[in-house]
Amino acid sequence: MLGRVFQIFREKGGLLKALDLWEWYENLEPRYQKAIKKYYSVKVIKNLSFPYKAKHFDSGEIENPLYTKRTFLATIAQTALLEGDYEIAEWLYNEALKMEGTPYEEHLILNDLVLLAQKLKDFEKMKAYCSRDVELFPHYKEELRDRSGGQLPQINSFEVMVYLLEREGKVKDALELIEKMKREGIAYPYYDKVKERLLSKLSDEGKEQTPS
Repeated sequence: MLGRVFQIFREKGGLLKALDLWEWYENLEPRYQKAIKKYYSVKVIKNLSFPYKAKHFDSGEIENPLYTKRTFLATIAQTALLEGDYEIAEWLYNEALKMEGTPYEEHLILNDLVLLAQKLKDFEKMKAYCSRDVELFPHYKEELRDRSGGQLPQINSFEVMVYLLEREGKVKDALELIEKMKREGIAYPYYDKVKERLLSKLSDEGKEQTPS
């Protein structure tokens, strides 16, 4: 009871106040509150370039925060991911995706989620996150290009999607996707090797279907 009274009357400051996240935070289960505060503290300790101190999580006055709701939650989720807490990382990334933000921010989060699914060897989640990012591509490609010096870099979600399609036996779909990557100018150093392998599989499929 005393703890609840303290929670009601304590100062509500810090990044939670600056980003208008207090109500969201207080509505979470206690274990999620503890996890967020824990990985925020880990980030403060391990990332020397992080601009805030541990106390700034929920106290003090923060003017002009360097994060949005989405990017703040995502950066804590990334710390949980790096620390190997995949359950909390996935939950918090998905909470971040519920917040308002840009397609480019969503792309970055989705690619972290693809990486997380790879670590879990969860092919269903890999496909879900890859598909969402590939569909989102037209909305973030220009910002990604601008932030990458005028050229599109490798995009993990596309590469993993090619692998998944090939794994499912959808060779034509995989081939179409690598051709799309080439047309769009997405860096893909394995293009020639993968194309050769996919064409070989298509050829073998054709031979199997041809009556003797």
